[in-house]
Amino acid sequence: MLVFINIAGGVALILFAVRFLRKGLDRLLGDQLGPVMQRYADSRIRSFFSGLFVAVIAPSSTTMSVLAVQTVRAGHLPARRVLAVMLGADVGLTVMVLLLALRLDRFSPAFIALGVLLFQFTWARRSRGVGQVILSLGFIFLGIGMISRAAAAMPPSGDLVALLEIGARHPFLLAALAVALAVALQSSTAAIGLTMGLASADLPGIDPLSLAVPVVLGANVGVGLTLLMIAGAECDARRLALSNLFCKTATAVLLLSLAGWVVQAVDLLPANLDRKIALTHSGFNVLMALLFLPLVNPVFGLASRMIPDRPDARAVPFAPRFINNAHIDGTAIATGQSRQEILRVSAIVRAMLDDLWTALHDRDADLARSVKERDDQVDLLDREIKRFLTRITGDDSDEKTSAEVMAQLRYVNELETIGDIIDQNLGDLVVERARDEVWFSDAGWQELDGFYRKVAENLLIAETAFATRDQLLAQRLLRHKQALNQLDRQLRDTHFTRLRQGQEQSHESSALHLDILTHLKRINSCVTHVAYAIVQTHPDDARA
Repeated sequence: MLVFINIAGGVALILFAVRFLRKGLDRLLGDQLGPVMQRYADSRIRSFFSGLFVAVIAPSSTTMSVLAVQTVRAGHLPARRVLAVMLGADVGLTVMVLLLALRLDRFSPAFIALGVLLFQFTWARRSRGVGQVILSLGFIFLGIGMISRAAAAMPPSGDLVALLEIGARHPFLLAALAVALAVALQSSTAAIGLTMGLASADLPGIDPLSLAVPVVLGANVGVGLTLLMIAGAECDARRLALSNLFCKTATAVLLLSLAGWVVQAVDLLPANLDRKIALTHSGFNVLMALLFLPLVNPVFGLASRMIPDRPDARAVPFAPRFINNAHIDGTAIATGQSRQEILRVSAIVRAMLDDLWTALHDRDADLARSVKERDDQVDLLDREIKRFLTRITGDDSDEKTSAEVMAQLRYVNELETIGDIIDQNLGDLVVERARDEVWFSDAGWQELDGFYRKVAENLLIAETAFATRDQLLAQRLLRHKQALNQLDRQLRDTHFTRLRQGQEQSHESSALHLDILTHLKRINSCVTHVAYAIVQTHPDDARA
């Protein structure tokens, strides 16, 4: 029983270390991975090497899966191109396993000591990130060592040894178990680390390579299933995941069919057992790239036939596009996803305001009602984004991350308030005007239209400032608030002057005219709150 507990503890330590490593890389690299990957992926070959490079510096299959899905959903790259990126990333991810094959578990205390020194006793984001990476590697080496020592202590007639003997004789069954293990752990590194630990124990009657090769193949397929789980309901993302899974499964089935010869070939390699296992992992992904990189278009075409476009887009329930509450991988990637979703909310709110103004001009009650219905979409995204953002913050979140999350929460809250003003206030006024056939004077309409255009411009400036964290735009918004408040007072005085002059149309539309000014001013106040959030989040960068 103690053997099983020690093995389980080693696996748990590796799993924690892989997650901790992703967070350390997140501290070091921030949200730069996606733009770097997208910038150089302008052809199939360059896409392959772009994915390989990013995966080498950020060796996490979950991170790469999230980046791939995010890239497809945002439309930065076509899904066919991202499939080539993923083939390169699969090769790049093998570097971590090659590092594990060095079996530095005897040096794990030194890694842990240095990692704790940098992570716990320094304050710079970069040095803490380096410390977190080193500490994670120490934990991984320590976990593999724990598994090796526990497996070596197993009695020759134990149940686990008997199960491993059965698995070594049935490679397809063993690969299927490895698939389930990789999906459960959401890490091929943890699954292969477990295999290295067990194989190095030199169990009697078991060929370690006959045990290790099927596990390596199954673990790679399990990573493909993880991508399919992350993809969600968006068609192109699901096609990408299915194409990637097809490449992995086809390569795995091919090698499992030739398992005896593959084991013999691997055994001839001039390396120790751990390196043979790591080279099997690398060889699998290199072979997959050689087979399927030239076939990216046909494979993706097959996936497209299996997942056709929905005939009626209206049948697709409205839902978040860029965030997935089930998968949060690294604070920088997560805040990048939430930022894109918030920009989507901003685009919906701007369209609501524009369409409502058109409905006001045309006295189109139906268009006004359709605009009001869109507020339900804003409310849904607001709830999901806030739920997502509150899950990002935690004990290991630094000050910069917390400030970014707070800025995003403030902005999405202002957008939700603007949506409510459009729905509950301006929308009702437009319907009222259409029903009562209220007419503005020419001068009154021109004043309202000019005021609206300034508010709409500020809404667009706020969106751009939020996306770019541009301090000049934030300062410009703050100046616009004062100017617009002064303009509001001038327009009210002008309107009162027309009333005193006895203009009939001004009397009929007076209440509506003043209410519209009031609600547009409220919207502008919400907009300028974004500028305060940006200045507060990045006070050192503020430029007057």
